[in-house]
Amino acid sequence: MQRGKASFYAHKFSGKKTASGERLHHDSLTCAHRTLPFGTLLRVKNPANGREVVVRVNDRGPFVRGRIIDLSRAAAKKLGIIDKGVALVEVSQIHSEPPKSAPFKLEDEQPELPDLELVITSSIYDDWLERMKLRNAIPSEELKANRLESKNP
Repeated sequence: MQRGKASFYAHKFSGKKTASGERLHHDSLTCAHRTLPFGTLLRVKNPANGREVVVRVNDRGPFVRGRIIDLSRAAAKKLGIIDKGVALVEVSQIHSEPPKSAPFKLEDEQPELPDLELVITSSIYDDWLERMKLRNAIPSEELKANRLESKNP
């Protein structure tokens, strides 16, 4: 467990990229820590009022002497430290490493896909072809013949 001062991000940093590449959201439960891996879950307790919050490390810092953690505004609000700006907290690690792989399904758990048969009816194609001929988008045989004749006098 670590004891030290915690601060929180100002609103102006909301939407900015963190060191992990994520965007900072003032309503998320995240934090900055100098050394713990990204994704580490931390329990942060405010001993002055007994409130606790669980946050996830997604940034680096704080870079102010004497501070051990920077919290998102939502986390600071849950701890009741918004009015103070900086407060003494206790930080303990819950989960030390982010998951190494995404969840997946085993091959035998894959659902069976139905056999599908694609049937193209000629009437749809014929209707389309006739409309294109009417628009002169696809030249009719008669137009093709006329063009050939005009090119070869």
